[in-house]
Amino acid sequence: MKIHALALAAGLVAAGAAFGPARAAEDHSHHQHQAQAEAPKPGAVKVRYGDAQLSDQFGRQQRLKSDVIGDRIVVLDFVYTTCTTVCPVLTAALAQVQAEIGDGDDVRLVTITVDPARDTPARMKDYADKLGVKPGWVWLTGPTGRVNEVLKGFGAYSASFEDHPALVLIGDARTGQWTRFFGFTDPKVLIAKVQQLRAARTAPMPAGHKH
Repeated sequence: MKIHALALAAGLVAAGAAFGPARAAEDHSHHQHQAQAEAPKPGAVKVRYGDAQLSDQFGRQQRLKSDVIGDRIVVLDFVYTTCTTVCPVLTAALAQVQAEIGDGDDVRLVTITVDPARDTPARMKDYADKLGVKPGWVWLTGPTGRVNEVLKGFGAYSASFEDHPALVLIGDARTGQWTRFFGFTDPKVLIAKVQQLRAARTAPMPAGHKH
């Protein structure tokens, strides 16, 4: 079952790479993401998030800042479970990132629903399981108003969840440095960014540097 799911995920990524965001948007029967033929280039972005209490895919209560993000490097995306094309492609891309970076405590993958009214923890777990994601990846939902405020803080809110932007955020909670990637980003680019942030954490301090 897992092999089939991973093969499906790989196929979805290949399809995204072959046809690009414009084609994927045309084929999207459930919604139109804000994906463009030429997505904006990745760039530094400011985000805001507090300690909102949300539910993970196992129904456990998790505080966004203290439990989920902490001082980790975070790879974050936004989906809804009834999406059948764009969201699975993004999830498959992040699955490749997870497979490459391993299960270190310093990096965490997080997915937040943009349709909290329908996406219960059980539905999110089922969606993740079907795409073969590994343990350690946190999927979050919660009361609609609370989730929407979280989405606004990350620049991922849309009045209609079907029109939510297709994006991935990668950031280091220690430094507050975040980068936003729009559309279908090559997983290798995302992996390189995570590795860059990891390397920055272990780099020696410049002479004379003071905390």
